Amino acid sequence: MGRASTLSLHERGQNKALKAIKNFLSHQEEYGTKKSSGRPSKLNSREKRGILRTTSSSTISIDEIRRTCGIDASKNTLWRILEKFPNIARSQMKKCPQLTQGHKDERLCWAKIFMICDGETVIFSDEKKFNLGGSDGCHSYWRDSRKEPRHF
Repeated sequence: MGRASTLSLHERGQNKALKAIKNFLSHQEEYGTKKSSGRPSKLNSREKRGILRTTSSSTISIDEIRRTCGIDASKNTLWRILEKFPNIARSQMKKCPQLTQGHKDERLCWAKIFMICDGETVIFSDEKKFNLGGSDGCHSYWRDSRKEPRHF
């Protein structure tokens, strides 16, 4: 038995196109309505918008976001949702805002006033700050990149 002649790439493409058109014409009402695959999301779009609104206007943690929005989802789920938003990013809170020229001038003026003071009236103490059950100094928060960064 002989073999059929091989089709060129152009002819193969024409056959596929004809089959696609035939399938579309025979099932027009179902075309483009493919059932979504995979597990459905635990949160709907309304809850996601609530999370975005809460996060962009405050510096609260993921647990507090869950409590405020009344969401029954895990921390990892919220973390993944916040990572998907392009304007929300996790960043460190800066200790203080940048000094302006006015601030620098005021500091210089203050230093000049106290330059005439002798060292005998200054009291040196070895005070130490202890954090008992509070923050360890690592202040990071979910920040909206469209807003000004916050300082503590």
